[in-house]
Amino acid sequence: MAKDFPPKGPAKPFSPGFGTQGSFKPTVGLPASAAAGGFRPSAGQVEKAIGQDDIIKLLRLGGGHLAAGRLEHASAAAAGVLKAEPRNPDALHLIGLVALGRGDAEKAEKFIAAAAALMPRHPNVWVNLGNAQRDQGKGEEALISYLRAEAIDSGYPEIYLNRGQLYQDTSRYEEAIADFERLIELRPNEASSYMRASAAAAAAGMFREALSFGQRAMAVLDTVPPQIKAIVATTHERLGELDEAISLAKEALAGDPSNAAALRTWSKARRRQRKHDHALLTELRERLESLDTGAISRSEARLTYAELAQICDEQGDAAAAFSYFTRMNDATSQLPELKHVNLRKFADDVEKLIETFVPDFVKSWTPVPENGKEAGHASVPVFLVGFPRSGTTLLDQILDAHPDVQVFEERPLLREVRNAIAGYPRGIAKLTETDRQALRQVYWEALRKEGALLEQKTVVNKMPLDAIHAGLVHRLFPEARIIFALRHPADCVLSCFMQDFVPNGAMVNFLTLEGSARFYDRVFTLWQRYRELLPLNVQEVRYENLVADLRAEVEPVLSFLGLDWNDAVSNPAAHALARGTIRTPSYSQVTQPIYSTATERWRRYEEQMKPVLPILKPHVERLGYSL
Repeated sequence: MAKDFPPKGPAKPFSPGFGTQGSFKPTVGLPASAAAGGFRPSAGQVEKAIGQDDIIKLLRLGGGHLAAGRLEHASAAAAGVLKAEPRNPDALHLIGLVALGRGDAEKAEKFIAAAAALMPRHPNVWVNLGNAQRDQGKGEEALISYLRAEAIDSGYPEIYLNRGQLYQDTSRYEEAIADFERLIELRPNEASSYMRASAAAAAAGMFREALSFGQRAMAVLDTVPPQIKAIVATTHERLGELDEAISLAKEALAGDPSNAAALRTWSKARRRQRKHDHALLTELRERLESLDTGAISRSEARLTYAELAQICDEQGDAAAAFSYFTRMNDATSQLPELKHVNLRKFADDVEKLIETFVPDFVKSWTPVPENGKEAGHASVPVFLVGFPRSGTTLLDQILDAHPDVQVFEERPLLREVRNAIAGYPRGIAKLTETDRQALRQVYWEALRKEGALLEQKTVVNKMPLDAIHAGLVHRLFPEARIIFALRHPADCVLSCFMQDFVPNGAMVNFLTLEGSARFYDRVFTLWQRYRELLPLNVQEVRYENLVADLRAEVEPVLSFLGLDWNDAVSNPAAHALARGTIRTPSYSQVTQPIYSTATERWRRYEEQMKPVLPILKPHVERLGYSL
């Protein structure tokens, strides 16, 4: 998973150019203009009490403090310079980097922008400005700053490191990989360059490409660090190449017995080879529990707890499993990369949609003509949605196995459409037919960019939580077909809590069991609102029925899409293995024969589930399930 790899941020510690080193790595370093022949104060600008040599010493001191993480001292050194020389660009830059180190990106942007105005020819100042903008969610402004740095010095590695991370964070994977490829060109002997490229490729579901970056590193580097071997091992495991995964994980552990990523891969691959082998499970549990999680990073501890939880779950030890799942989520909640994530935004967006979609709002919509299938397209648009862990990945593999279907897995294709609507969601009310046609084209172009064969295939957009945008889908594509995956609410919520999702604005809602249940309640409240207000074309698929009798549940879905039955859909595991690009956490489940052991799983955890069952009860009853 993406979080097995290094977190975002530059590889180079802060240094004003005087050789200072430290463990704190907030950003790239100062240009140290005063010492390097750059900026020079005019006569009379410096107080007599402090000379140019003193300013250089203070900047050295401040840079050293910042590199070591002593932010207060670094700030004091910068303040000393600014007292004598209020417009000293290095001191302004340093104050900005202190703010960035403290997580105050808004203040950082203010001071670094002032420094950039005074010394516009230093690429690292523009990179740091881009970092401050990136951490505020100002992606376009950050890209402009990185572009300014590139125009000054196209061989400056931190441009590609930081811009690549921005591209990756915003799901622009092709651009991210291109920047990390450039980083490899500039730093061919640094393992982190290959690790970042591999992480971006893995996040894009391009696991063969991810594997190649790791293999290139192993071929080029004189000494291959255990982290690289762990990455290659993890990628082999994602691809179902379990022998290779185990072998390389062992090599990584030989170099670093506490490498959590390698240990998890070694354990998971062995579990996949020998399902329900109780002696093996006992061995693996003992090995992982011997790891001192207090001596490793939160990210590594998270991986360890996740694997221990799965082992305990297979052993039937529900209490221990739940305890480890809780610790996994606690570690996730403390990951440094979450400090820039608005933890409430996705939930707040759902509430805004619930408040907006009322009868009077829908009645206010500007009338537009009914649409049929887009001219030249093989099918109307199809959306596969549902709450996470409802069987959407299994259904994705089943449908994609059909020769006339092409499924796009968890790409934010509707985001570009939403971003093009001023004041979404209320902005959809006044769309004209011209507006609507233009927005439809935005969506088609987003699909084509991903390689959609719109003229030849029934193209399915599988993004489970796009269910919250069903109102937008209907407004733009009233002809659309929506496949909605259902599963017992208690199983859904428990499974989300138990899954080590890559944390983002949506997945942070699953870090507690109560949070998972309340998020489920709000999403399904919104979905029910859509069903009451809008004539959606929906085909429901129940996970429990799907695993019990695949053909009986899938054949009506194919008929709904205007397709005939094809025997290829009967073996989703074989298709998943051949496809090799499953991006969701369900990859290891859908590459094995269909099983029903996950049905009613929540009852093994009924004691732990008791506090949230009242939240779920109305949905359980409405959907025809029972507690």
